[in-house]
Amino acid sequence: MTTGASPPGVAQAKGQGVVADRSAESAAAGKTETPFGVLSVLVVEDESFTRMVLAKMLGTLGVKAVHQAADGESGLAAVAAHAPDLVLCDVEMQPMDGFGFVRTLRASADSRQRTLPVLFMSGRVDDDRKAQAHASGADAVLAKPVTPASLRDALGIALGAGLKAGQPA
Repeated sequence: MTTGASPPGVAQAKGQGVVADRSAESAAAGKTETPFGVLSVLVVEDESFTRMVLAKMLGTLGVKAVHQAADGESGLAAVAAHAPDLVLCDVEMQPMDGFGFVRTLRASADSRQRTLPVLFMSGRVDDDRKAQAHASGADAVLAKPVTPASLRDALGIALGAGLKAGQPA
């Protein structure tokens, strides 16, 4: 089911639909396979503890591969090295912040990098931040601290944006 409203903790930057989370129903039915098992995700976050927590949450959700980078510059290198399907990116980092990271991706000669889904994570998710995210090319903004539920919803946004519909995994 796709809805026009963002779930709590996920603010849309480009107005894409949200795929309803059915993982609780699957768990209750004894199914462990998730729709996220085909995903490769890059986490770009300057706080090592937060990176570790996000990587563990992604693993628990069944994500196939999780890569990590400590800032925008190393994130760009990780995108080139690992070709992830989705990027979770902190906004406030040094020396290159999330806005610079996604603007560089969108200006890339590589068409895959220009369309790579990027979900920002920020402690501030107001209209100004959402407008900045949209202007830079990000697909959505997740409120920090990211929770397992908001992370599932964010992955649902990525699936709704086309990963499930045939983009390479």
